[in-house]
Amino acid sequence: MDKRKLPLVILFCGLLAGGSLLTFLLPVKDFSPREKRYLQPLPRLTPDRLLDGDFTADVEKYMADHLPLREELVGLSAYFELAAGRNGSRGVYLGREERLFLKPVEAEERDLTQNLEALGNFAQASGLPASILAVPTAGAVQTGQLPAVHRPYQDAQLLETIRQGLEGKIDWVELLAPFSDLRQETLYYRTDHHWTSQGAYTAYAAFMEEKGAAPLPPSAFRVSQREGFYGTCYAKSGYWGVSPDTVEVWENPALSVRVTVSDEDGGETAVQDGPFFFDRLDEADKYPVFLNGNHSLVRLENPEVTGGRLLVVKDSFAHCLVPFFAAHYSRIDMIDLRYFKKQRLSDYLRENPCDELLFVYGLDSLCTDKSLRWLG
Repeated sequence: MDKRKLPLVILFCGLLAGGSLLTFLLPVKDFSPREKRYLQPLPRLTPDRLLDGDFTADVEKYMADHLPLREELVGLSAYFELAAGRNGSRGVYLGREERLFLKPVEAEERDLTQNLEALGNFAQASGLPASILAVPTAGAVQTGQLPAVHRPYQDAQLLETIRQGLEGKIDWVELLAPFSDLRQETLYYRTDHHWTSQGAYTAYAAFMEEKGAAPLPPSAFRVSQREGFYGTCYAKSGYWGVSPDTVEVWENPALSVRVTVSDEDGGETAVQDGPFFFDRLDEADKYPVFLNGNHSLVRLENPEVTGGRLLVVKDSFAHCLVPFFAAHYSRIDMIDLRYFKKQRLSDYLRENPCDELLFVYGLDSLCTDKSLRWLG
């Protein structure tokens, strides 16, 4: 080896060893607010885990998650790839006006077919009038803010496939057309894949009109805002320079509703008046202001409405949508199949009779979420 390179080799090895040592000496973080995920905990050493390789694999994950200045390096890498022309390398496009978009949905025909069969079979077996709100992606709606180069969004074709697959079993509520008509409005967050309260209101109005009922006008709601929201697209992308979003809450002052949030561990996690958990706005992830985030079961009860019990089977798009429905139903049970595992949904429905069934899912979930197979 050229002796002139020896100092560089020593410096490199020293930095590598020093970084590894700091990884174990610095305080351990359990959660990364910026990336919205739990970090790999300190690996547990046992003879079995050492022999089968689990310990070594967990050490590698721990080192990667707890590397000093890791988040800064992730951001630097993201912008380097962007400058090199690799927009979307982490599954998120950086578009115009600092808008972040998940890349187009990649649907496997087999998975989508199985999910549609599960939805249709459950709806027919329930004997209830059933509807579906299939939420298009932001990239298919906010087309004016997409980057100049991107893969095509196939939402129109996929949504039509879903509509045809459920025809005669579940009533279709069209969202892509009314959303496209309002594409200049703020229907989706800039840094998150979810729709905003305005987007949810647009879906609520479409649902009510499909049922032949009048939605409450926008003037019926008191709107409040909170800045400083960074969503899931921001967390995934590494584009740390993007400015934060504003969470908008549409509160119905005339609504009297009792909310009970339950989890599979058997205990009630929260009981309160009103569908908005405003204390969650003080946290890094502000989206749980809507019905306290992801839980197996959330029940809303409105004593001022006579009759009308709605079962909502959903993903997280329902969280800021369902509060709009609370003015029209005496009881809404909102179930997330990703967490609702201890009981068959058909058994739950027999024990808790409902009058209507509504599915609320983003397009990506309908195409890929295997928890829909738990319907039954």
